[in-house]
Amino acid sequence: MSESESARDAALRGLVERGVVSAGQAGEVRAALEAAGSGPGRVRWMEIAGYIGGGLVLSGAVALVVSSWEEIGVDARIGLLAVLAAVSAVGAVFMAGGPREMRGRGNRVPDVRRRIAGVLLALAAVLTAFAVGVALDGDPQYVPLLAGLAVAAAGYAALPSAVGQVAAWGMSVGLVIALAEDVLYGYGTVAVVIGIPLLVLGLLWWTLSALGVAAERRLGLGLGAALAVASGQILHSWGTHDLLGAGVSLAVAALCIAYYAFDRTAVVLVPGIVGFTVGLPELVWSVTGGAIGAALVLLIAGAVLLAASWTGLAVHRRAGADRTSASASGPRS
Repeated sequence: MSESESARDAALRGLVERGVVSAGQAGEVRAALEAAGSGPGRVRWMEIAGYIGGGLVLSGAVALVVSSWEEIGVDARIGLLAVLAAVSAVGAVFMAGGPREMRGRGNRVPDVRRRIAGVLLALAAVLTAFAVGVALDGDPQYVPLLAGLAVAAAGYAALPSAVGQVAAWGMSVGLVIALAEDVLYGYGTVAVVIGIPLLVLGLLWWTLSALGVAAERRLGLGLGAALAVASGQILHSWGTHDLLGAGVSLAVAALCIAYYAFDRTAVVLVPGIVGFTVGLPELVWSVTGGAIGAALVLLIAGAVLLAASWTGLAVHRRAGADRTSASASGPRS
């Protein structure tokens, strides 16, 4: 520790002893000063080095598993995957600065360390799913994904990160598909059995993100909206539910545009435009029984995309004018 760092820590301790700031506030000040003092270039290289190191460790682990997979028994395979999952989890805790620093959304872990720890926690979830899958020999399919989702959700609750949310989202998507195939098979076509549960999951993810349950709110909104739009395509492409699939895509797209008009969250615009661009030609094709040629369908899709683009620009322009007007009519000193 340098002399300046020692003097800074001594000054912070003195402020805490005199009751000027609390111990928690002193910790936040210390973390902010460390982040500011490290400089953006240094932090960026530290993060890159952490990702490369993690990638090398993962590559070495994969090479070790592949080279010895056929030579070891099932118990050894399970143990090896479990050890790798535990090592990843311990590495995440170490990168975060210890278990006391993993306080959920109230953590004070610097962004770089948090992102690297999030990658390690996501890796631990994937390895856990593989270990359980090997132990059960893939039957039933949903149990490994349930175990992976439990680890991913626990890791995200302890230390939220974008990668952690994507890992939990991916595990939940796989779990819903596996449950639909194992439990709901025979109660409808494949498109309905898989498409409808994924639609529900997408809308649920969207709702929870809109309510602020996820720390990365905009990422959650985008993941939920994208999954809901994709469910419409599953209904349209995997069965005889063309009209239902097109209707779902258009309904979700309209919901995306309406939510953007209400909340100004641009991330939902992309799924909304995609839903309209794909869903409207599918609807025309389904209603006319394919009587309209592909060229006209493409023309309709292009017109819808241009209209959606014009609408988005108009909304942005109106929002900018409203902000300018509010600023001009505000209180003056």
